[in-house]
Amino acid sequence: PGGMPAWLEDVDAEPADSAAPAWLQTKDEAPGKASVDDAPAWLRDETSATTSAGGRAVPSSDVPPWLQDEEDETGLSSDKDANLAPWLRGLGNEPESPQIAEPLANLSTAESASDADDTFLEGAELPRWLNPSEAERPVPTSDPVPATQLDWLKRLGIVDSDSDSVNIVEPILEQGTRRPPTVRKRSEQQHTDMALLASIVASPYPEPVAPAEPLPPTRWQRIGVERILYSILVIALLVALIIPGVTAPLQSEVPISPEVVELGILLDSLGDEDVVLVAYEWAAQRSAELRPLEAAVMQRLVANRTKLILVSTDLQGTLLSFDLIEPLREAGYNNENGIPLGGRDYVLLGYRPGGDLALRQLAQDLRGQLKSDFDGNDASQSLVANNPDGTPRISTLDDLAMILVLADEAQDVQSWMEQVHRAAPEVPITFLLPNEAQPLAQPYLRLPNVYHLAGQQGALALLSTDADSDSATIAAATGQLSFAVVVFLVLLVGGSLISLRTRPGRPKGDDS
Repeated sequence: PGGMPAWLEDVDAEPADSAAPAWLQTKDEAPGKASVDDAPAWLRDETSATTSAGGRAVPSSDVPPWLQDEEDETGLSSDKDANLAPWLRGLGNEPESPQIAEPLANLSTAESASDADDTFLEGAELPRWLNPSEAERPVPTSDPVPATQLDWLKRLGIVDSDSDSVNIVEPILEQGTRRPPTVRKRSEQQHTDMALLASIVASPYPEPVAPAEPLPPTRWQRIGVERILYSILVIALLVALIIPGVTAPLQSEVPISPEVVELGILLDSLGDEDVVLVAYEWAAQRSAELRPLEAAVMQRLVANRTKLILVSTDLQGTLLSFDLIEPLREAGYNNENGIPLGGRDYVLLGYRPGGDLALRQLAQDLRGQLKSDFDGNDASQSLVANNPDGTPRISTLDDLAMILVLADEAQDVQSWMEQVHRAAPEVPITFLLPNEAQPLAQPYLRLPNVYHLAGQQGALALLSTDADSDSATIAAATGQLSFAVVVFLVLLVGGSLISLRTRPGRPKGDDS
């Protein structure tokens, strides 16, 4: 091809003399064909320089110093030093330092030893694919002292530092062998735990145990002790009502405290121009104690034709306040010869929702609460709120003659004392309570202008202060009350003895 030189076109054919330079021709060609004069002096064939034909030798000055023969070290070193920097001169002529040569020799020896004997992971539990095959495992040496021993063995005295002999009696495991596994002795507790786990695995759910056979019920159990006690209580109460003479030995005088006497005097001092705020804050389950108290107090107020304002913040109390309407009508309240006159003697405000908030509103604006009674009428224009001449009879709590609260809990006492009585501390306030609520409300009941009556004993004590009351009726009531207490105590003690006597025994087969 025309693009290639002539001396590259045919490799087999001999190139022409002018195709390649003379210094690239082969050395076996005749000297006449290939002349080495065209090549540099230091690249000419050494054979041509030293031939026996008498050719001239290539002077060393024509060859670079770093390519000259190593035998000419003296002259070469001088030439090297002449061409090098001053701080590099003479480095090639210095002998090798023994301090450097020795670590290098040791390093090469250590590398060869580590390649031949690598026991770093000897004895470790490795996966099968990481364990070396039998062909790759090193053959243990016959050296009595293993190569893995280090200087710390000599410091511990296991190996003699001079002779490298082993001073211990136990044989040293050879390289490539594994230490036999050690079996630990288990304690008795461990054997017990293993047995328990084995039993749990074998039977995870225990076999059901048949219940013990119960004992047959006794005659008292078949009848029922409770039924017997209830029957005795009912019979005793019926006998006391039918035959009043049975309770005569238990009749006694009612103890009257100075507070009850003072309260009776205050009730007797009220007239038909006074207004009393009556609050029903009790539930029907307290009727046994609060009904007698209500009757004893209202008897005094109705006898004096005292005007009343009925209100409640309790739903059951609102319903119970309706029971007072019929006795008031029979006493001539809000009617004249059968003609109803609403708002003349009493006002029924009914239910006021809100609890403490409703009491606070009542204390701040009493006349505003009268603008709507239970029927939705404006009671602020009634004779209870105004005098016959039209002037206001009551505007605030201070215009009231008394506040009467029928409460069944100590919380009701707290609400009325904190929300209402503190707004008018000069107005007397009276609480009618059950016996169980009286101890809890004692901190409020000891304050001035605060009166209270508790239970049927309080009602009988208030009736005893009334000159018009029947003493025989009061005596009979005290006898019945004492008889009921005695019967209750007898049934309590008798029931306890019977329950202990008829206590069921241990069932058959029960070893617990």
